[in-house]
Amino acid sequence: MREDAARGREARDPYAAGIIGALPFFAMRPTLVFRPAAVARVARALCTIVLAPALGHAQAARVQAPIVGTFFADRIDALPLPLTDRVTDTDGTTYLVEIDRLVLSLRPGNRFRASVRFRRTINSRDLRGRDRAVPLQSMMVNGSYAIAAGEIRFTPDSSSDAGGLRMLTGRVDGPRRITMPFDYRNGTTERRRTLTLVLQDNVY
Repeated sequence: MREDAARGREARDPYAAGIIGALPFFAMRPTLVFRPAAVARVARALCTIVLAPALGHAQAARVQAPIVGTFFADRIDALPLPLTDRVTDTDGTTYLVEIDRLVLSLRPGNRFRASVRFRRTINSRDLRGRDRAVPLQSMMVNGSYAIAAGEIRFTPDSSSDAGGLRMLTGRVDGPRRITMPFDYRNGTTERRRTLTLVLQDNVY
């Protein structure tokens, strides 16, 4: 009689009947075991799916927009221009380089033009070679540049004659100032100097 009463309640309550009928199915299911290695793999996959686009946008944001304008060097190694560099070789020859001016023009399309004005004088122990002064000269280097993560990198054109001047990766210190190291040779001596360039308005 009790079984008949239970079946009668199941007939009146189909929701209860559905739960009772499903119990044998869940009882036969194996217990799920989560292994740490498997969980780690799933977590890495989720991080790749969720974070990869965000990281890509962040890296793209680090590439800064090009700067356009004309920058004049006002200092070399914290000293005002013009700079005089004197070197005497072991054979007694004295090389005197005077760097008078350097202008860096950053143009649309990530192009640059660097113009250097300098004077080079060579004095030899041979009396016939003394005071061979070279007049003020100009040298121009063209190429492309890129700015990323606060650094500015220069790539001279293959056709440009840098005359021994090598422009190194510089630093953008704001919208109006660039710090740029460069190498050059004076006689047999290699020099490395650091330029401070300041943007000049209304100069193109």
